[in-house]
Amino acid sequence: MAADIVYIHHDCFALRAAGRTLVFDYPAPAYLPPQAAQAAAPLFRGADLTVFASHSHDDHFDPGILAATREAAARRFVVSDDVADRYADRLPPDALVLEPDAIVTVGGMTVEAMESNDMGLCFRLELAGLSVYFGGDMALWDWPGQSPAAHRAVGMTWRRLLGRLAARPLDVAFSNMDPRLPSLAGAPDFVETLAPAVFVPMHLGGHTEYLARFGERLRRPGTALFAYAAPGDVFPLTA
Repeated sequence: MAADIVYIHHDCFALRAAGRTLVFDYPAPAYLPPQAAQAAAPLFRGADLTVFASHSHDDHFDPGILAATREAAARRFVVSDDVADRYADRLPPDALVLEPDAIVTVGGMTVEAMESNDMGLCFRLELAGLSVYFGGDMALWDWPGQSPAAHRAVGMTWRRLLGRLAARPLDVAFSNMDPRLPSLAGAPDFVETLAPAVFVPMHLGGHTEYLARFGERLRRPGTALFAYAAPGDVFPLTA
């Protein structure tokens, strides 16, 4: 089966498999350089498209995605409940709104919603034999100087997520890597613990040079790293 991942910008990626295109966390124009919007447009045109929005932060969702995807052959929207609350009058009436722990079937795939420790959701998907995790803003946000209670809470929610995901293998995992944190927001921990077949670091704000600087901390035997450099870069999957 032909399948691939396309980098757009920040936390926005497309995954194409089995004749379907999934797009995750398409951001507002302030977080979407023209080159990234241009890379995304042909992915949407004529596609059987499922749009995911993990939460309502502007760098993860913009209602302009409706206009951007108007030339799709078919489209469906899967959004967190906070996106629906904030943009109730801007979403299509058939948008699927999920809360934590919901499990649904949509567009030929199974979608499991899990609570984030920031805002909204993260997702685990099963599509055409591929198991996929998309983290949204879920991460090990262990900021220096945070209170001991906050540090414990963040660590607890992060370990709980890893334990939940560890029950089943992952083919593709999108999770945050933030060089402002000594932990890189948990990215090395994620790869070490879960050993996904493909790991996609995200949340870089376009600073793809970070992948060259910190990528070695994410490399493990058996896990391929998508070290993208520019919008439109493609990582082929073998499934």
